[in-house]
Amino acid sequence: MASVPFMPFLPSLPLPRLSYIHILRRQISSLPHLCQKATITVSKTPTPPPASPAVKPSAQVGLAALPPLPYHVHRTASQKLPIYHLAKRGGNLHQTRIRKIEGNVEKLREEIVAGLALKEETVVINRLTGHIIIKGWYKDNIKRFLEERHF
Repeated sequence: MASVPFMPFLPSLPLPRLSYIHILRRQISSLPHLCQKATITVSKTPTPPPASPAVKPSAQVGLAALPPLPYHVHRTASQKLPIYHLAKRGGNLHQTRIRKIEGNVEKLREEIVAGLALKEETVVINRLTGHIIIKGWYKDNIKRFLEERHF
């Protein structure tokens, strides 16, 4: 006897692509509260407190110690920062474009101007696309700037 699908009017769905599975794993692994496994250990004898470490915990700077930023720059599918060089007007106009910005774009613009010591008028926000456009080629400087902020 042949098996009849539960809902014959619905087509069968294909399996998800492998790249999508990798993206989901990467997103889940970036959330520490989902990755930590709860382990409970019961000890009958009290353990002595650990010796004072050579480096104080306040001196260690981790991701948790950093304040949350009002903006976020998402990476591309190939896990690179979305910073691009553009040459317009026959190659005479050099620009650097930052894409995939979420949150307060104006705050990121202000920090780029201050961090890279650029003039206010050289860094512009395209309100329609949400991109930041900088006059000149600053891809390496901006990449370093964003990596310092753990993007």
